[in-house]
Amino acid sequence: MSFDVEAMLDWQQRGINARVLGVSEGQNPVLPHLEKAASQKEKEGWLLRSDAWFFGWRIEDASRLRDAG
Repeated sequence: MSFDVEAMLDWQQRGINARVLGVSEGQNPVLPHLEKAASQKEKEGWLLRSDAWFFGWRIEDASRLRDAG
């Protein structure tokens, strides 16, 4: 399972969009896939997606905190 820069940016954007829509950090849509991964390689691919989603979510969250402060 390949994970390139374009895919990373896509998952970061998904995290940003989720935060904008009010999705909580704990509702990362990748987590169920990560838990069900059959192989270590598959798990690593989902982990990269999960981390990118969290990163995007946190970027947007930090932006909102800065704008509110």
